[in-house]
Amino acid sequence: MSKRPGPKLPGGTGKRKALSIKEKLDIIRRFEGNERTCDISRATGLKESTLRTIRDNAVKIKETSRTGTGTSAAKSIRARPKEIEEMERLLSLWMEGKRSGTTFLTAKGKALSIYADLKRKAPNPADVAPFRASCGWFSGFKHRYNFQSLQLLGEAASAQLKAAKELPALIQKLVKDEGYTLDQIFNFDETGLYYKRMPRRTYIAKAEKHSPGPKAAKDRLTIMVGANASGDLKLKPVVVYRSANPQALRGIVKASLGVHYRYSKKGWMTAQICIDIFAEFFPVLEDYCKKKNLAFKILIIIDNAPSHPLTIAELNPNVKFIFLPPETTSLIQPLGQGVIALFKAYYLRRTFKMLLAATGGENAETVIEFWKRFNIKMAIDIIVEAWNDVTKECLHRVWKKMLPDLIHDFKGFEPSEQLKKIKASCVDLAKQVGFEGVKKRDVDELLESPPDRLTTEDMQQLAADGPGEDEEDEEDDGHKAAPRQLDTSQLSDVLSVIEKQLQWLEDNDYNAERSRIVSRGVRTNLEPYRRLQYERRRLAKQQKLYVYFKPLQRRQEASELPPSTSGIPAAHGKSENSPSTTSK
Repeated sequence: MSKRPGPKLPGGTGKRKALSIKEKLDIIRRFEGNERTCDISRATGLKESTLRTIRDNAVKIKETSRTGTGTSAAKSIRARPKEIEEMERLLSLWMEGKRSGTTFLTAKGKALSIYADLKRKAPNPADVAPFRASCGWFSGFKHRYNFQSLQLLGEAASAQLKAAKELPALIQKLVKDEGYTLDQIFNFDETGLYYKRMPRRTYIAKAEKHSPGPKAAKDRLTIMVGANASGDLKLKPVVVYRSANPQALRGIVKASLGVHYRYSKKGWMTAQICIDIFAEFFPVLEDYCKKKNLAFKILIIIDNAPSHPLTIAELNPNVKFIFLPPETTSLIQPLGQGVIALFKAYYLRRTFKMLLAATGGENAETVIEFWKRFNIKMAIDIIVEAWNDVTKECLHRVWKKMLPDLIHDFKGFEPSEQLKKIKASCVDLAKQVGFEGVKKRDVDELLESPPDRLTTEDMQQLAADGPGEDEEDEEDDGHKAAPRQLDTSQLSDVLSVIEKQLQWLEDNDYNAERSRIVSRGVRTNLEPYRRLQYERRRLAKQQKLYVYFKPLQRRQEASELPPSTSGIPAAHGKSENSPSTTSK
């Protein structure tokens, strides 16, 4: 992960500025007064690197001041245009979010795009200095933001294509030599999801574009999914969001969400989250192998994103990791061959279905009203259902490029054909909601746009790092929201009301089969709550019996106490001839 320098230079005319000895001494006195470098930078308009250089040469500067050679000691520095400083800051943010490698050509294109946006928004665009994104600038940018691994030229593409062709044969040889089965081979992949983004021809998308407050960048989250090559085991998805305790999740036990919920400042996967998650996955994989009567040895194939540290390969001796070469994800990574696209399409379809259900019928809320209350909890529920929609056949079929000799049973399933059907369904649902202008190309654009396609405005909002108005974290004073509670008496009342309504359907519906199917389905789905009600009532009875028998138990224990050697009766016991005892 890169490290960004401190605050940008507030001014900047491109001219050289000479610092006098007096100015340098003032800066040194600020350091000696324990002021922070970033505070001094904001006050003086100088870069932090320049301030640190002055601090490190404090002794020489003071000696020069005493000898009176102040003119020769002035240091010439360049005040860089503020647009370039801001462009580099946003470019580094964009590159941090890219999970695959970045070359000079892709970085240059993005830099020019950001700079053009900043220049267009400047008060006097004609006064903004030109920017060419030269090789020299790129070399300096890598040094300033610690992106030393970036390649200067785009010639690595042919090498990556060659690696994509050769790697499957090497992996198949490893599988054969080590004796892995398809049940023991796993792939994990991540994708960005804008959980509130709609096709651009909907009036929701137009309203969001012009409304104040958090835009799409603030609604971005990262999802990691994983499954084995047989399609027999799907791991619980990982959701990384930008808020640790959003309002919509307060009072909810996060382990019950159906996902592994994690937090990072920008909603991106981090190396630490990756390490923690795999440490939680390993026991699940071990239990799965036991149930399948397999040896606990696992092969995990994963890309080499910066958020996937090599140290995860050292967490468990029974788990071997293969990190895919850069830029080969779209070519051979199994989950990238249709699973991620299908998952997002299922998510969009279920979102439309929820929207249609909420806005249909009399006295229903409007589309805008529903969209305003659509939150991260609702999105997580849809994520769980969308991941369940991905079939075993799909998870098996996408390994064809990685393990061509081991994947044979397709049963006529093709992920691309299934994706077309889901997209068509999304368009139909959009029209039912009232989005008449939505076309297939709008759905294609929404689902196929890369997760790192952020506008300059999106990146500026992400750089602010703050949660949205509706997603404020809990206070830092230690006050935590109380867990949600299901009151037993209210639960009983709700179940009773539902049972009466089901009975009404059975008594009044002329179609006996229909009412029978509905009633049976509702009662089956309510069974977990009925079991909860039964367990609470049983525990309540046990508690009452415990309270009733406790005095009797104390009396029995007191009567069995040994005689007192002091001649004084025991404090809690009663004599054998006490009235209370003889009366019984």
